[in-house]
Amino acid sequence: MKILFCDTTFEHARKALKRYLADDEILYCPKEDIEKNIANVDVAIPLMARLDGDLIEKASKLRLIQQFGVGLEGVDVEAAKRKGILVANVPAKETGNAISVAEWVVFLMLALARNYWEQLESLRNRKLGVPVGKTLFGKKVGIVGMGSLGCEIANRLRAMGMEIWGIKKNPDERQGLPDGIKFLGGPADLKVLLPVVDFLILAVPLTAETRGLIGKSELKAMKSSAFLINVSRGSVVNYDALLWALAEKEIAGAGLDVFWEEPIDPNDPIFQYNVVASPHVAAMTDYSLDNIAQAVANNLKRLKRGLPLKYLA
Repeated sequence: MKILFCDTTFEHARKALKRYLADDEILYCPKEDIEKNIANVDVAIPLMARLDGDLIEKASKLRLIQQFGVGLEGVDVEAAKRKGILVANVPAKETGNAISVAEWVVFLMLALARNYWEQLESLRNRKLGVPVGKTLFGKKVGIVGMGSLGCEIANRLRAMGMEIWGIKKNPDERQGLPDGIKFLGGPADLKVLLPVVDFLILAVPLTAETRGLIGKSELKAMKSSAFLINVSRGSVVNYDALLWALAEKEIAGAGLDVFWEEPIDPNDPIFQYNVVASPHVAAMTDYSLDNIAQAVANNLKRLKRGLPLKYLA
């Protein structure tokens, strides 16, 4: 079986999958070369690439589009179905992906709360005891997206003594939610949460409803001392609005693991401000990579044997 990773990034994902599919041919190519390669493979793994209808139409042998992880926002699922191509992902709760991302959220929050950049400056200048940071203990955190990732984040932050405020697409569905949530509302209740919280964490998939969810009015509604953390997708936040909010000190800073274009230009103006950033690594741990690779490999083995696939879109 020929399997194509539709980008040259996330090389550890390819290596992890190869451990479980040693007899299959695992290929990869730059995004600009997908059209030349996709016609001759059985499985496409999109990663962050866009697989639109025109590209899918050219995939004459393709049997499955299998994401290495959760996000399918770049895949024209309906175009694939019309062509008889299966589409699947791997839910975060099945692999440890959500656990890994939740741990990274804590890092981003601590880096912002403890003034990480100022600490480095103090080290360079041989200063001790500065800057003074803020504790997470006792602060209010708003988690937008109380799915598997949001719940993993909530569990960790509640254990650190934070007050949890949540937004869930269907707030009446409370099964699996952690205990002790102070406030749980639906999308329309975001306006209730924004002026209250000290940290706003975005943990939603990118959909038509969540694209541009956080814009100028939402950022203006936040405390000037509050921080924004985004580990969902870059386009959930309006770029120009965030740049304005940071420049005007409408918010105190941002922690970003995802961006509007990836990889982001290291000279992007957003880095002039109080931003702690990481190169889309929140889910990249030994634990999650291995579990995702196993899940993907198992689905591909099922495909070869003609068995029903798991996690179909």
